Amino acid sequence: MRTTNHQIRNKANRIPKKGIFITGTDTGVGKTYVACSLAYLLRSRGINVGVMKPFATGTGIYSQKFRSEDTANLARAANVSENDDEINPTFFPIAASPFMASVITKGKVSLKNNLDAFRRLKEKHDFILVEGLGGIMVPLTSAHVLADFVKLINLSVIIVTSVKLGSINHVLLTVAACEKYGLPVSGIVINRMPSNPTEVQTMTPVFLQKLTDLPVIAIMPEQRTPRFESGSIYFEKWPELYGPPINHTC
Repeated sequence: MRTTNHQIRNKANRIPKKGIFITGTDTGVGKTYVACSLAYLLRSRGINVGVMKPFATGTGIYSQKFRSEDTANLARAANVSENDDEINPTFFPIAASPFMASVITKGKVSLKNNLDAFRRLKEKHDFILVEGLGGIMVPLTSAHVLADFVKLINLSVIIVTSVKLGSINHVLLTVAACEKYGLPVSGIVINRMPSNPTEVQTMTPVFLQKLTDLPVIAIMPEQRTPRFESGSIYFEKWPELYGPPINHTC
């Protein structure tokens, strides 16, 4: 049984509108690696690509320049000049959802501030990659989840997952949540495919495509030290299928 309706599955609705939002089925599934790989690929093809990590949390401050390691990697992959506050308006130095982290630290989460920051970045770049945190239903405030913010910025979604046991269920739940919030899904990225996968792991991408009627954009192998420069090769056909034109002139 399909989990999405025709509007969500329709290819025309999967074409990003000057950008893409990257979510995952879980924390640590590889969203940043995927986002950095895409940013590097688009930049190498002459596209003025911007990056954003609107909400980030972590166990501490990463560096003097960037509070979040994810933000630092995104900025390096896209080679952008924006500062940390522009790329990552909301950060809490505690590993929790933004809502819980804000309660613990007595901080504040403002969707308006993040939306304003997104609009400024969008004006400066031809295409923007926005990376979420955790999954699409991560609580931002007592009244809003991450899907609410994605709805505001009006971007299509890429879902990053793995082939571990339970991943099909997690993808179906994510697609159902996107459908509920009216978020078009561009496709699915499989990350960390083992070099010697089991039959179940090999069949997982096939079943995901069959059950969701969404394309599997890329299958990325398991790597000891993932590098976005090499990761970009798995997306070489993506811009032509679902992204911006690549024949930009200088």
